[in-house]
Amino acid sequence: MIVMKFGGTSNEDAAAMRNVIRLVKNHIDEQPVVVISAIAKATNELELTARTAALGKEDEAIAIVTRLFERHNTIIDNLLVSRSVASELEGIFFHHLAEIKALVKGIAILRELTPRMLDAICSYGERLSSRIIAAGLLEAGVESEWVDARDFMLTDDNFGRAQPVLTAVEVNLEKEIRPLVAQRKVPVTQGFIGITRSGEYTTMGRESSDYSASIIGGAMNAAKVQIWTDVDGILTADPRVVKSVKKLKRLSFEEAFELSYFGAKVLHPRTMLPVIEKNIPVQILNSKRDGTGTMVDFHFDGNEEQPDAVRIKSIAHKNDIAVVSIFPRKRFSPYMFWEEIFNVLTAYGITTGMTATSEFKIAFAVDETTVSEGLVHELEKFGSLEVLHKKGSICLVGKGMRGAGGILPRIFQTLPDFQVYMISFGASDANITLVIDDECLHEAVNNLHAALFEHDELPGMFEELPH
Repeated sequence: MIVMKFGGTSNEDAAAMRNVIRLVKNHIDEQPVVVISAIAKATNELELTARTAALGKEDEAIAIVTRLFERHNTIIDNLLVSRSVASELEGIFFHHLAEIKALVKGIAILRELTPRMLDAICSYGERLSSRIIAAGLLEAGVESEWVDARDFMLTDDNFGRAQPVLTAVEVNLEKEIRPLVAQRKVPVTQGFIGITRSGEYTTMGRESSDYSASIIGGAMNAAKVQIWTDVDGILTADPRVVKSVKKLKRLSFEEAFELSYFGAKVLHPRTMLPVIEKNIPVQILNSKRDGTGTMVDFHFDGNEEQPDAVRIKSIAHKNDIAVVSIFPRKRFSPYMFWEEIFNVLTAYGITTGMTATSEFKIAFAVDETTVSEGLVHELEKFGSLEVLHKKGSICLVGKGMRGAGGILPRIFQTLPDFQVYMISFGASDANITLVIDDECLHEAVNNLHAALFEHDELPGMFEELPH
């Protein structure tokens, strides 16, 4: 059994959905479980609907969501041959649109949008797209069955950032999905969404359909989890920033996790977690053109035996970083001081990308948007605060860097004119992270990529991208 997850650009219209159906049929002998994201931009439009309603603009909100449903109906008309199947599906969607209109009306009257209500509205994107794919597969001769994620993806009630209750999810999958696979049927379900014990839809964070797929793969001991997207695999850098990127053939779980955590968009940061312990490979593939993609597993390319210069495999970066430094007013115990600081961060739901300590002083890098007046006020209770705004982070990833000589000099020789505000090296064997001025970030990434990938490279590690 394998899990095949398709992102929003992979099912954005009827032509894209036909391609999804083709790919599923190509893997039918591997007994796929299919996980579907909302069609491209649908979640944004649903969120806009909810936020517009919260401003009291009911008619405008309904117009936005009605146009979204019209997009789905157009896909149905262009994809499905059977008019009876198309009419049945459109009837279901008409009922869903009425449900959203009722939610919009309530939000507009109260002029209040709770995380619970936002999740309820945003859940419709995946529910609509997955129904179309399931119907399309049936029409193409594939025995498939639509399965609502609420039948198995139990989560807590932290709306907007819900966490799955993994033990319950595993039991539910064995009950709901395993029998379908045993009957050689193709289950089609949704990523991104779950359900609370009280029966309310939740979402697990933006772009979390990858995470949903890996939860299913891990719980069901899949042979492989495939992430079908609009890129050829994991690249040596963001192709929107660097023009000469290459594709990596293979990556370790740790390397992929570091890349996703520090800014690479191809994978959700939590995707690796459910599959690592069971050593289930994750393959990133381009749904728009055939290729080998990138395989993520426990194996390496043998680069531990190669010269230091080729150990770095990829560069991730993040804009809009702030560096926060705190010096305690009283030096009674650094451990107690650090504990108080991290308690504040935990209370605000903030995860630090980097942390550094010096005697009593502590500094950490966080997303700029998390540095609120409330956070600053709480932290100032414990010491003097300095906040450096408009910074960016660069993370260089490659297994074996911690013990390799020559890597740090080469990095800093490439960046002689850039001011470095923070550096993290040694906590992980697979990454070196720097914080520099945001305005210099793209230039620095290009300089590093030219120095590290465009001359010295490990044979067999990279593939050139097709033009």
